[in-house]
Amino acid sequence: MTEQGWSPSDTSGVAPVANRDNVFAILQQLAIALQRLLDPFCEVVIHDFTDFERSIICLEGNITNRRLGGAATDLLLAKASSGETDADLYNYLTSLPGGRLMKSCTVFLRDESGAAYGAFCVNFDITAFVEMRRLMGSLADTAGPEDVVETFSDAIEDTIQALIAQTVHDIGQNSPLISREDKVDLIGRLADKGVFQVKKAVPLVADQLGLSRATVYNYLREARGHDTGDGRTPVDTPST
Repeated sequence: MTEQGWSPSDTSGVAPVANRDNVFAILQQLAIALQRLLDPFCEVVIHDFTDFERSIICLEGNITNRRLGGAATDLLLAKASSGETDADLYNYLTSLPGGRLMKSCTVFLRDESGAAYGAFCVNFDITAFVEMRRLMGSLADTAGPEDVVETFSDAIEDTIQALIAQTVHDIGQNSPLISREDKVDLIGRLADKGVFQVKKAVPLVADQLGLSRATVYNYLREARGHDTGDGRTPVDTPST
């Protein structure tokens, strides 16, 4: 393990802990695995609080431009000096020179008395992902009218059925329960939406609403007859 830049024999100033060196050895294995799994965005650092000036005893990956034998960060110094090492830190945002962003985790290594003797730190460069999220947000943005509804189907029956369901919802009723006046209103709204431009719309609407075809024509004539100012003329009842 001395090849990696730290000496397990140096434990001065650290509260005794069983198998402390074994903990560092196991964590180094985990650091290698985690960094290789998330390479090139991940950096894993293990700190030994025996010497804060040379606390980095393991460094896998390098997105912070540090080296083995490097010093502890200001965060670690502040937490260790204040004794605030009883709670680990997860997914906090940090920044790098040049505007790069990371999210980081710091897990404190504690002895039997709860005193921290080191830290296992993971830094993940999220700069590219933040930019990707911004770009995806721009692509997915729908800044147009919010009340636009469109049905995509090769079958006109599906389109008419969707228009009926949407219009009934707009009226605020359930189709089997709407009154005669609501049905006239419904037929008029469907006409405004172009439903009756379709040749077989009348039988489709009649079947959907449980009406006869003649009733649909009568309601359509009545709905259009109420709108005397729009220039529309009542439709003719089909000949039998």
